[in-house]
Amino acid sequence: MSEPAITLTPAQAPAPASSSFIRGRAWLRSVIGLGAWLLCYFALEPDWGTALLWLGALVHVPLALGLILTRSRTDLAPRAHALLNFAAWAQLPAALLLVAGFSLESNGILLALPWVLITGLCGVAGALRIVKLGLRRPEALADWGLLWFSVSGAWTAASAMRWEAFGFAHIFVLLAAVHQLYAGLVLQVVASRIVMLIPKRLVWLVAICVALGNPLVALGITTSHIGLPVWIEFACAIFYASSVIVLGWVQIYLAFSRRSKLPLATRVLLVLSDLSLGTAMTLAIIFAWGVKRGYPTMTISEMLQWHAPLNVFGFGLCALIGWMLADTHLNAKR
Repeated sequence: MSEPAITLTPAQAPAPASSSFIRGRAWLRSVIGLGAWLLCYFALEPDWGTALLWLGALVHVPLALGLILTRSRTDLAPRAHALLNFAAWAQLPAALLLVAGFSLESNGILLALPWVLITGLCGVAGALRIVKLGLRRPEALADWGLLWFSVSGAWTAASAMRWEAFGFAHIFVLLAAVHQLYAGLVLQVVASRIVMLIPKRLVWLVAICVALGNPLVALGITTSHIGLPVWIEFACAIFYASSVIVLGWVQIYLAFSRRSKLPLATRVLLVLSDLSLGTAMTLAIIFAWGVKRGYPTMTISEMLQWHAPLNVFGFGLCALIGWMLADTHLNAKR
């Protein structure tokens, strides 16, 4: 059996000339964001869910936007590119205001509004790109992630207001914001990079299953919340987790394949990313099984303690850094 074809660049177009500047800006803001997060985490001592939301806003989002913008051309979707570029510039101050807003006892929504606006603009940009450029391109997966990033912003606003939206307890509102930032935005950006290098039909199918699995999980949770059979939620969770695990296998293939031309640092980071992702999704399946049988196998606190860090640090951060390094390496060779 022959190896899957690996392309070093998407078939659509070369990277824009300003990609090195975009990557540099993303690195700088992510490093500054990490320093700010460490300072705020130890000084303010937030709960773990809030800390993960802050981390994503300060560290993961600039890297994710950087990866999207390096493949965004102003001549193809100028309005969307302008919105994303503005979001990349405004991300750091908006994220710092978000931290301040969640640190206040009241009126936190006022300081969180800039962040909510940024997520909304990203969602609009994603929609514009999908309408303008269509779905038959790897970048459409990242555009789909931008839509869910705006959903994260909406849940963030509800959490900042301490609003138990749709009857969900506040912890679930907060975790919905966190989930859609990482599973909605970060995972979809990574999926787009995987499909760029292996644009095969089977890989596309897996990536589409991942893209559809995220809203299906939301649907399953909602059906259980309104009293419908819990097997619906269980089936949606199994479908999504299994799809993500298989996508991880494709990424680990890229990490070991000589034909991928990826730098060593990226290969190591992608392996760490996939080991973390597979473990995190296995824990998600175990948790879903407990929900189905009506007797918890893992609690929400335990999922926050184990599943969340594996996704945030092990998968998300390693994958984003790895693909950023790969972007720099592959562009330097051209």
